[in-house]
Amino acid sequence: MKKVILISLFGLLIAACNPSSNSRSESSKTEETTVDSVQFYEYQRAFTKLTWTAYKTTAKVGVSGSFDEFNVNPGVSYGTVTALLDQLEFSIPVSTTNSQNEERDGKIAATFFGSMMNTENITGKFTSVAGNDTSGSIRIEISMNDIAYEVDGAYAVEGNKVTINTSIHLGDWKAEPSVSALNKVCDDLHKGEDGISKLWPEVDIVIETSLKPVSNAS
Repeated sequence: MKKVILISLFGLLIAACNPSSNSRSESSKTEETTVDSVQFYEYQRAFTKLTWTAYKTTAKVGVSGSFDEFNVNPGVSYGTVTALLDQLEFSIPVSTTNSQNEERDGKIAATFFGSMMNTENITGKFTSVAGNDTSGSIRIEISMNDIAYEVDGAYAVEGNKVTINTSIHLGDWKAEPSVSALNKVCDDLHKGEDGISKLWPEVDIVIETSLKPVSNAS
């Protein structure tokens, strides 16, 4: 009888000191919970819009517009918010600028972008993303006037809507002559109460898109 009791105690000791099977079970449960708790989305470019705001007069009055075309590659993709942003590249035909003023749009396309080198399209990509599926920071490489330059931005997620904000200084693309050329053809329109005509080199950019929630495809 003592021998049976000793063998039983020895078996319990081995089981207590070898919890690998329980650990694997708990680990599997944790991994399943983690995967299940991640929300996945489908990106659809039809819901993407880019708005720009330039500034005129010494009082820095904002003038906003957008582009009627904003092409993104890949056109449709799947993943978390950060994964979707981290892989996107874009191309914007400058001829599609739309400020709700046809005459001004023609001057922007012909004089501003037209005086740059090889800028029929503004191209770029999101080079890095740091954050989560609620908010974070992002770096965007923008190419125009034969120069590729990276700027910092921030993104925020509210429901299925993603908003990206960034600001650019056109001097980083050596585009001051283009700013001056546009200011010249719009001289009177860029004058404020002080009679000084001015077009600022800073431009604020907002990109908005909607994501479609989907179940985990795996």
